[in-house]
Amino acid sequence: MGQFDLNAARVLVRVVHEGSFRGAARALGMPKSTVSRKVAELEAQLGVQLLQRTTRKLALTDAGAVFAEEIEGALVRLDAAEEAVSALHREPRGKLRVTTTITLGERLLAPIVADFLAEHPGLEVLLHLTDRTVDLVAERFDVAVRTGALPDSSLVAKRIGTSTYRVVASPAYLARHGTPQRPSDLTSHACLRFTRSGAAARSTWTFGTGRRVTEVPVTGRLVSDDFVVLCRAAERGLGIARLPVLVVHEALRAGTLVSVLTRYTPPPTPVHMLHVGGKHVSPRVRAFLEFAHPRLAQALADTLAV
Repeated sequence: MGQFDLNAARVLVRVVHEGSFRGAARALGMPKSTVSRKVAELEAQLGVQLLQRTTRKLALTDAGAVFAEEIEGALVRLDAAEEAVSALHREPRGKLRVTTTITLGERLLAPIVADFLAEHPGLEVLLHLTDRTVDLVAERFDVAVRTGALPDSSLVAKRIGTSTYRVVASPAYLARHGTPQRPSDLTSHACLRFTRSGAAARSTWTFGTGRRVTEVPVTGRLVSDDFVVLCRAAERGLGIARLPVLVVHEALRAGTLVSVLTRYTPPPTPVHMLHVGGKHVSPRVRAFLEFAHPRLAQALADTLAV
């Protein structure tokens, strides 16, 4: 059996749906004689009769019923594949909702979003920065960038890179108060402590991993829910801070801060880009993933190179 004509198969499916050659011709916008000829050519190609024709009734043969059911499913899948491919070449339009942490958003993602918008004039981006874990499905976000371990979910995750924390102080502070050699030395230093909004400030810093975790009590006169505030305070010599490398890497490069307790640096934390799963990703989401992922990966790598 040779390869049959897909257009003829589409005509047969329309005849079945309309219940007549006349109805199929009207729906397809072609002469009734053309519809009849296409079905006859398909039967000749397949070598079987697909339709039983009488003056009053049109019915599928057993072979026709099997063929029509299978080919209709195949045509639906073919149309979906064509749509997915053509979507790749369409200019993305509409609103894209993206969320990430305040630190990642301000330090890395905001300039990438600005460049992305410059390349895609048909798109609007809502960039939501919060340290709360956003439910992408319930809150109708398209993409999230997150740090830390990921819970099992239906979200599609693609690793971007890693981040970590550094314990830092200004050279002037260390000259006045000495450099801590081990985590326990922090008990005699002024520590700049972070707290999430509405939560009590942490009174301990954790060092080590696994069974060798050490909780060190820390005290200090400045507490803030903003990493940048603590970074600026550390640069002014107010104490020792434990901050994300994303926040302090520029100060480390400039020498206004130096790392201490580097032997006790915690292991890197993974950073992922997530989006809602599905068979087909919308053009705007795909465009953003392809644009932002390599740039975020490079930016993260740059921050660690200090």
